[in-house]
Amino acid sequence: MSKIFWEISKRNIRIHMLRSSLAMLGIVIGVVAIGAMGILGNSMTQDISSSLSSVGDSVIVTPYAGSGGGMGPGGCGGSSGSSQNMYLSDQN
Repeated sequence: MSKIFWEISKRNIRIHMLRSSLAMLGIVIGVVAIGAMGILGNSMTQDISSSLSSVGDSVIVTPYAGSGGGMGPGGCGGSSGSSQNMYLSDQN
């Protein structure tokens, strides 16, 4: 009984060769597209994580050098014009 189904399926594939080829091509394109989207998502996640981790370990230290209260030319009261960046890698 099973042999009859295999014979019928082989005959239908032979008769409808273009339709069978297009179906196989669609399946291959779909699998490749889903795989590519997964790889793209993972690489974007790693890229964003690495760029955020390089920003996250920096600390900006500005000394207090003003009388405060008013908004000066720098945009906030008490800011001096210079600042130094301190990183975790600067520790002894």
